[in-house]
Amino acid sequence: MIDINAQQDTQLPLDSLIEYALKSNSFYMSYQPIVSTSNSKLIGFEALIRNRINDSRLRPDHLIPHLERTGQIIELGSWILKQCLVDYKTLESYGLKDFTMSINVSPIQIIDHDITIEISNLINELGISAKNIKLELTETALISDCNKIAKSFERLREMGIKVWLDDFGTGFASLSLLRQFKVNGIKIDKSFISNIATDNDDFMLCSAVIAMAQRLNLELIAEGVETPQQLQILNCLGCENIQGYLIDKPLTLRDVINKWRS
Repeated sequence: MIDINAQQDTQLPLDSLIEYALKSNSFYMSYQPIVSTSNSKLIGFEALIRNRINDSRLRPDHLIPHLERTGQIIELGSWILKQCLVDYKTLESYGLKDFTMSINVSPIQIIDHDITIEISNLINELGISAKNIKLELTETALISDCNKIAKSFERLREMGIKVWLDDFGTGFASLSLLRQFKVNGIKIDKSFISNIATDNDDFMLCSAVIAMAQRLNLELIAEGVETPQQLQILNCLGCENIQGYLIDKPLTLRDVINKWRS
């Protein structure tokens, strides 16, 4: 194994750093709570990958695109999927009930790797209800390989798994694509939420997205909610669910158990 501490004068190449992180179990999952705007009831968690190595290149916004380019996303994605479902089962054993687990997946995992078989095997092995699992993909996934993505979405729906669009409003999704792929829900990107109370354009965009979701019978989550004022506006607009630092930061599995099982 690579000795990362021995790299003193030169920066370790990114591929080698990723290899080290995988082999040394430096990656771990954290879970950010999602709650209902009407009664603050916990409805689920979004799984977010983190690492114990202090290197900015391993931040998800840098790491994931690199892994997608190299194909390594399949290996890491399989690890994420299994870890999330194992942790879901652990949370159930501590008394958490009727909650969902939202897992981010890359279109590469669908196009170049049959993720539906992998998920089916894990769900059956662990005894997890498929209806409590959500897969989140960015809007760009819908234009990657339309036919294969659509067929995979159909198989996932047949299994009972829900498919969501993440960071809605930042990509290329259109109403026709939402209808064609029959997604179950959308998440409003936090970049539109941060100024919803002060920027009329962001307010109008969020209002339009929420109204569209209601008319298309789509579930909805607003990301990045940080202030009571943002929550009040979203609640008035009819946004069903939120996540963000106003509710809680992403937590380790142990912290989730300690803070949310009651």
